[in-house]
Amino acid sequence: MALFLHILRYKVISFFKTTFDLRTVSVVRGVGSLLVFGGFAAGAYFLSNGITRYVLEETRIGLFLFHRFISMMLFVFLVSVNLGNIIVSYATLYRSPEVASLLTKPVPYHTIFTLKFLDNFLYSSTTLFLVAFMVLLGYGSYLGYPWYAMLGIMVFLLVPFMLLSACIAVLILMGLMKIAGKIGFRRVVALLSSLYLMMVYVFFKFSNPVQLIENAARYYPNVDINLAQLDPFFAKFLPNHWLAEFLFFLSRGEVERGLPMGLLLLFVAAGMFVTALLIAHRFYYRSWLITFEFQASSNVPRTGKSLTVFDFRKKSILPAQAESILKKEYFAFFREPSQWIHLAVMIVLITVFVSSIRGLNFILRVAELPALTYLVLYAFGGFLSASLALRFVFPLISLEGNSFWALRSMPVKMRTYYAVKFLIGFLLVSVLALVVAYFSNAPFVRLTPTNRILLWFGLYSAFVVSLTMTALNMGLGGYFGNFQEKNPIRIASSQGATLTFLMTLMYLVLLVAIIAIPVSGHFDAIFYRGVFPPERMIPPAIVFGAISLLLVAFGYIIGFRSLKRDF
Repeated sequence: MALFLHILRYKVISFFKTTFDLRTVSVVRGVGSLLVFGGFAAGAYFLSNGITRYVLEETRIGLFLFHRFISMMLFVFLVSVNLGNIIVSYATLYRSPEVASLLTKPVPYHTIFTLKFLDNFLYSSTTLFLVAFMVLLGYGSYLGYPWYAMLGIMVFLLVPFMLLSACIAVLILMGLMKIAGKIGFRRVVALLSSLYLMMVYVFFKFSNPVQLIENAARYYPNVDINLAQLDPFFAKFLPNHWLAEFLFFLSRGEVERGLPMGLLLLFVAAGMFVTALLIAHRFYYRSWLITFEFQASSNVPRTGKSLTVFDFRKKSILPAQAESILKKEYFAFFREPSQWIHLAVMIVLITVFVSSIRGLNFILRVAELPALTYLVLYAFGGFLSASLALRFVFPLISLEGNSFWALRSMPVKMRTYYAVKFLIGFLLVSVLALVVAYFSNAPFVRLTPTNRILLWFGLYSAFVVSLTMTALNMGLGGYFGNFQEKNPIRIASSQGATLTFLMTLMYLVLLVAIIAIPVSGHFDAIFYRGVFPPERMIPPAIVFGAISLLLVAFGYIIGFRSLKRDF
């Protein structure tokens, strides 16, 4: 324990020394983070409070349905955090130079595991803590909870909920290392993706939100009663259900009925953490050795004369400089497992999302429900673009590492270099964003088959938002570049990346505010048999198009200038 506290003390000292750096970039990053974090925290509070008020007062769906929707969102959050932690934990627990250094010292294996696990958990969850607390504050302030109640929910329920997801992630990761040593790493990744895809599909198959609304409507006007008989059979085994159930009973003033669920979540999280420590004590070092087999197999040179798609021996129609940069990016991307694994996970989640909304059918003749659903799906599409750009575009320049001096000394045009990287990131983000935009708008097109204005507006938005997200993350990724960090996940989780992500979220909130009124008018016209001229969508398209172009220019200028400074 003394050794653990000793190492932890110096990690804290190192954190404060690097955080309170007085260089210009660090000061700008710190002040900007403070302002953006503060603004985003306030925005999250008012948004949460407003949504809670709107859903409970305007749509009047009742406390039961509202908290069941919260349970669904918590499930998506649980799966996303869990998958993300599997990937991030692989880089932190197995590829970190600090781990290799500590293993040469007389430090027990379980101590190294505990340090890196907590380091990974706290490093990647700081922003989530802030967002979750402000959302909880907005939700709780509407329901009239005192501040100490909301603080208790945050500390004793939300934090254990996130810790439970992280513990499950590292247990799965160590199990994957064991299996991968026998059947291969790629097969394990394919198996894991299939299992998660099946799990999410089964959850939403038996927890269809539209069907849930229809079943609950039979009990109208008793919409605040406990309708647990409508829950699927497996719900009582899921942590998101425990947390949502506690919040439901708390909102009804029946704390004693929700307390068992809260205690169950707390004890399961504590037990899972202890289990992770015990398994790591016996297996962590051996699983760390297994990773060397993967590295050795990936470094085996290919024999034979067969040419691959991006082989350097093949001629290309592209200019020589653009061709060499493009092929370098291709091999660098697939050489790093965390890159293509994370992309595969994102594609799986997008596939699940698309399959779950393509059959969405609005049977209830209420204008507010499809309008609210459309805005939520629109915001999700933008959030997806922001997440993809942050994860894969923001680290692009930093990943050049210490070899960046060699690139600067070569006869390579920086504009060509920047343009190729920008196009790679933009194609990745825009293709997936356009797919999500098309399927997100498909259920609404069925309401008005002859009027496809929302579909074209959605595709236009996806293109413009993808362009903006790519430009901002490329530019600020260069400005906040860290050429000493080799892990793309840690680069995408740095303070500069967090600041960039919050800026893009503020941009998305602004876009939703711009289109909210015309979208509401569109659905009012449908359900009240009015006329909605398609021309009414042109002004908001022009406004947010102009805002987006300004941000694209800002990102390009600051990113290109960052290439010229001494790194």
